[in-house]
Amino acid sequence: MIYHCEDHTCNYWDEGEKLPERCPQCGRKLLRANETDMTGDDWTALGNTLWDAEASDKKRMVDCFRKAAYLGSAWGVCNLGICMEQGNGVEADPVQAFWLYQQAVEMGSLNAVCCLGVCYQYGIGTAPDAEKAAELYCKAAEYGSPRGQMLLARAFHDGIGVEADAAEAVHWVRAAAYQRYGEGMYRLGVCYEYGDGVEQNWEHAVHWFREAAESGVSTAMTDLGYCYEKGCGVEQSWEQAFSWYRRGAECGDLRSMHNLGYCYEKGCGVEQSWEQAFSWYRRGAECGYPVSMSNLGLCYKRGYGVEQNWQEAIKWYEQGAQCGDLQSMHNLACCYERGEGVEQNEDRALYWYRRSAEGGNGDAMCNLGRCYERGYGVEQNWQEAAKWYEQGAQCGHLQSMNNLACCYEDGEGVEQNEERALYWYRRSAEGGNGSAMCNLGRCYKMGHGVEQNWQEAVKWYEQGAQCGHLQSMDNLAYCYEYGEGVEQNEERALYWYRRGAEAGSDYCMYCLGWNYSNGEGVEQNMTEAIRWYTAAAEGGNADAMHNLGWHYDHGEGVEQDMISAY
Repeated sequence: MIYHCEDHTCNYWDEGEKLPERCPQCGRKLLRANETDMTGDDWTALGNTLWDAEASDKKRMVDCFRKAAYLGSAWGVCNLGICMEQGNGVEADPVQAFWLYQQAVEMGSLNAVCCLGVCYQYGIGTAPDAEKAAELYCKAAEYGSPRGQMLLARAFHDGIGVEADAAEAVHWVRAAAYQRYGEGMYRLGVCYEYGDGVEQNWEHAVHWFREAAESGVSTAMTDLGYCYEKGCGVEQSWEQAFSWYRRGAECGDLRSMHNLGYCYEKGCGVEQSWEQAFSWYRRGAECGYPVSMSNLGLCYKRGYGVEQNWQEAIKWYEQGAQCGDLQSMHNLACCYERGEGVEQNEDRALYWYRRSAEGGNGDAMCNLGRCYERGYGVEQNWQEAAKWYEQGAQCGHLQSMNNLACCYEDGEGVEQNEERALYWYRRSAEGGNGSAMCNLGRCYKMGHGVEQNWQEAVKWYEQGAQCGHLQSMDNLAYCYEYGEGVEQNEERALYWYRRGAEAGSDYCMYCLGWNYSNGEGVEQNMTEAIRWYTAAAEGGNADAMHNLGWHYDHGEGVEQDMISAY
C-alpha cells in the first residue's frame, strides 16, 4: 500500500502493509494513494523515502525513479542519474549518469545543472572541463539554487574554472545563507571566523553558526560550542559549550563526540565522569575520528572509565596512528620505547617519534631530540638533538624549550650561549614548566646569563615547587634552611623537605631523616629518621646509605646489625 500526507507541501510518501495514523514529518493525516493517479514527482518522492533504506529496498527505490523518469519528472531523472553515479541500488555507470543529468537539465532541473557541473569538474562520465563546470554552477546560482551558489562559491574560492576571488566567493555563500540553506549559513560563519573574503568578526561568526546549528547542521553545533568554550564572539560558558557539543554529538558529528568526551573528562560544564568520557571517546573512535582513538587508547592505558587493558590501548593508538593522528603516533612510540603493551622495540619507537615529529607534534619533537641526545635507537648526535629541541621550542613545547636551554647552557650541539639559555629557560618557565623554573632559579643563584639575584632564585624555586617539581622543592627547602634569598625558617624548610620526600625526592627524604635524627625543627624521633633514611637509601641517596649504615652499626633507632650496616 502506497500512502502520502494530505498536505501536499509536506510531500511525504511511503508504503507499507498498514496505513499509519499520522505523517511522521508534519503530524497530519495520511491518505492511501492510487498508483494509476500518481505523477512522476509522486514516484520520485516515494523513491526518496527509500533512499536511506536497507539494501534490499534499494532496487525498489531505483524502480520508483525509473517510473518517475518515464512519466516525465525532471526530479526523477536527476535522482536516477545520482543512483547511476553513486552505484546506489544499481550498478554504477558514470556515462549513463552524465547522460541522465543532461536530460534532466533539458527538462528544467536546477539540481541536475549542479550535478552536471560536478561531472565536468571531476571528469565523471565525461572529460574534465573546469570552465564548463563553473559556467553551469553560475547558471544554477543565478537561478537561485543554493546548492549551485555554494558550488560557485567554492569555484571562486579555489579558482576552479574562474579566477580566484575570495570576496566573490563570500557573495555567493551569503546568497545561499540568506535562503536559510544550512551549509551556506555554516560556511558564512566560517568565513567570518577566519576572515576569509570578509573582515574577521567573531560576533558575526557566532550569529551564523547559531542560525545553522538551529537549522540542524551538526558541524555548526560543534563550532558554536567551541565559541562558547573559548569565549569567542560570545561570553565564555562551559555549560553552553557542553550543551552544543551534546547536540552535535547526538546528531553524529565526530568532533562534537570528542569534545563532549573532553567535557566529561575534565568536568567542564558537567559533572566529571570518566565513564561518560570513555563512552563518547569510544563512539567517536568507532566512527573513525582519529583524535578520539588517541584518547580512547589513553583511557585503556590508564584504566580511566574502563578496566585497564594494554592490548586495547595499543590497538587504538595503532589505529589512530595509521589514520594520521600525531598524538596517537607519539603515544604508540612511547609504548614501544617502554615495552608497554608491546615488546620493547627501539626502531619502532624511533619510527613513530619521527613520523609524529615530522608532522608537527611537539611532544614527539622533544622525545626525538632525547633519542638523539642519548643515542636511543639511533647513533648519538647532539646536533640532531638540538635541532629537534629547537623545532619543538618554536612550536611552543615547554619541555623542548627547557632542553634547548640546557643545550645552550652546556654548549651541547650548539655554541655555548648563556643569554640564549636564559631566554629559553624563561620562556619555558613562564609557560609553566617546573624543570625550567628550577633551572631559571639556578641561573639567578649562580649568575649565569644574568646578574646574580637570590631573591629571584627563590621566587622561581617557589614557583617550581608549587608546580610539584622535586628539585625545586629540594632547592627551596635548602634556601629556607640556610637563609639564602629568604629569611631563615626551619619550619618552612621542614615543610618543603616533607613535601619533597612524600613526592619521591631522595634528597628530601635524606634531609627529613636527618632532621628527625637530630631534632632539627622537629621533635627527635629515631623511628621516623630510620624510615626516611631507608626510603632515601632505596632511592639511591649515598648520604642516606651512610647514615643508615651508621645507625645499624651503633644500634640507634634500630636493632644493631653489623651485616646491614655494611
